[in-house]
Amino acid sequence: MKVSSTGGPKRSDGVKKTGKTVSGDGSFADSLKEASGASEATPAEVSGAAGVDGILAAQGVGDPTDERRQRQKLMAYGDDLLDRLDDLRMGILLGRFSKEKLTELAQRLRQKREQGDDPELATLLAEIELRAEVEIAKYTRKL
Repeated sequence: MKVSSTGGPKRSDGVKKTGKTVSGDGSFADSLKEASGASEATPAEVSGAAGVDGILAAQGVGDPTDERRQRQKLMAYGDDLLDRLDDLRMGILLGRFSKEKLTELAQRLRQKREQGDDPELATLLAEIELRAEVEIAKYTRKL
């Protein structure tokens, strides 16, 4: 297929006017305000504030997997302390009290544990730590 003529560019006769009157001094910003019905806020101000609020809101939302992982770490910490206390109790009952187990328990307590968002879990861990500290205090006086 052969294209014989593309017809050149067409000339425009100028800007067509629609018959609407523009209030104010005829500036572009006034036209935008009239068209959108906005009072004094410009579109840039509204979208800028909304964009920042959206970003801050998205940053504030926590990741559920991170919370679950942190909770699992805290529960493992509590389980570890309870296991060490149980080993200590069994050693005392069997007459094979070990200073090493007592020092391991004391070292584990000295390690700073992570803080979680669950107040019930934090209370439970505080009670376990208190019980471990009492046991350490009782048996270090005897040594």
